[in-house]
Amino acid sequence: MNRRQFLFSGLALGASGSLLLAGWQFSLNPDEDNRDWVLSAILPALLYGALPEDATLAQAALQRSKAAVIDFTAFLPLSQQQQLDQLFNLLANRLSQLALTGHITALPALSVTTRLGLLNSWRDSYLLILQQAYHSLRELLYGAFYGQPQHWQQLNYTAPEFR
Repeated sequence: MNRRQFLFSGLALGASGSLLLAGWQFSLNPDEDNRDWVLSAILPALLYGALPEDATLAQAALQRSKAAVIDFTAFLPLSQQQQLDQLFNLLANRLSQLALTGHITALPALSVTTRLGLLNSWRDSYLLILQQAYHSLRELLYGAFYGQPQHWQQLNYTAPEFR
């Protein structure tokens, strides 16, 4: 390696590092559009088989679940809110989505079974951060869906009655 290659390599590394740092700071800021976009892609995959077969009823259940997720995130600790926002922003960005999912195609354009396979690959990943992302999303989205009284009948659950 000569001196010129060394200098150009250093400049390229510095430029890419500054772009990565700028992208990291951007990913910490919450973006409502990214949250809605990612939830619209992941909810149908995660709730595959639990949603009603009627398309209008399924869409209404998905909208209620998205609203429940958004309402509940305000009660999470600030650090968890930031981590969720960062995950949603990373999944909405095409380049970071490629790194996390292995697919360059946008999440909503993937089939439901492909999205479900993607989530299952996160669950079984050797990377702890992907496992954490899977379990966090699963608990949050299942809680939002099954926390609604309309879905209790599917579970044969009856709410306790208080005097």
